[in-house]
Amino acid sequence: MRKYFLIALAVLVIGGGAGYVYLGGLNSVEYTVEDVTDYHVVGRMFLGEGDAKEIEDYFFEAKEFAIGGTIDGELTILHYNDTTLTNKDIKLFIGVLLNNSADTLDLPAGYSLVKVPAQRTIRATIIANNAVIPGPTTIEARLKEKAEETGLSPQGFTIEKYLSAEKMVIDMPVRN
Repeated sequence: MRKYFLIALAVLVIGGGAGYVYLGGLNSVEYTVEDVTDYHVVGRMFLGEGDAKEIEDYFFEAKEFAIGGTIDGELTILHYNDTTLTNKDIKLFIGVLLNNSADTLDLPAGYSLVKVPAQRTIRATIIANNAVIPGPTTIEARLKEKAEETGLSPQGFTIEKYLSAEKMVIDMPVRN
């Protein structure tokens, strides 16, 4: 009986490892310094516990706007590092990063426009399925390391752009 359990366990581990590799789990994350123009994001603010259903609802609603062409842009989450929040709370702005900074855009109900002034950013480019990418704490720490290496001072948030199921870009704008 124990022999069959060990064989089954080995198959699961090997299969899981193959899945991890197939999804891009071994791909490295590229960290660069990029010149950018101001970010204009249309979306909804969320402030609350990280497991709230509203996060998923807002995410998929914004995804529909971006994919369906209602809003010309990329699915995006601004993740604020607000030190005034409790351990369980997070502050997010979930929406669509506009491809064109259209101040005259007709906003969907409940949506607002956030403008983030920026000229440079530290960028993490990830080519892997979202299920196997490094955690946000790891990526943010490496973005801060890259900022320190280059003598730049990062602002207190990240901008996560979901370009596809296999590609994500995370920007940490720096102070001018």
